[in-house]
Amino acid sequence: MSIFRADLYLKVEISNFNLLESSEKLYTILRTSPYLRNIQMTGVRHDKAVHGRMFIKEWYEISGSIDVPEGSKSFWAISKETSQEEPYNFFIRIDRNIEAEDYEKAQKRAYKWVDENIIHSIKKEFSIESIELDSPIKLRKSILRKSQ
Repeated sequence: MSIFRADLYLKVEISNFNLLESSEKLYTILRTSPYLRNIQMTGVRHDKAVHGRMFIKEWYEISGSIDVPEGSKSFWAISKETSQEEPYNFFIRIDRNIEAEDYEKAQKRAYKWVDENIIHSIKKEFSIESIELDSPIKLRKSILRKSQ
C-alpha cells in the first residue's frame, strides 16, 4: 500500500461559546489525545483603528504534531467568536499521512480517524450547533461553484 497525505478542515460552531474557557477546553481535549504531540496554545490580539474607533479581535491558536505510524504531520486550530464571514468557533486543519490503496480510500480513512480521535471528544465536551469536516478539494469545488 502507498502512503498519502490527507488534509482535512474541521469547522465547529458551539453553544455558549466563551473565548477563554472554550479555548482552554479545546486545548485540554487536544492535549489528551494519544496521537497529538507538542501542543501549544497562544493568545492573539489584533487592535485596529477605523475612523477613530478601536476594533479589537482576539482569538487563540493551538498547534502541534500528529504522531501516527505512517509518519508525523501537523495540526493547527483557531478558537474565536463567530462572524458573518466565518460562522464557526473552532477551525482545525489536520494534515496527516495515511496508508491506503488509493487517494480516495486514504481520505475516507482520514475522515474516520478525525471523527474517532477529534470530533468524538469535542462532541462529548461541547454542545454543538454545527460541525463540518471537509477536504481542501471539496472546499475548493464549493468555492468555485459559489463564484460562478
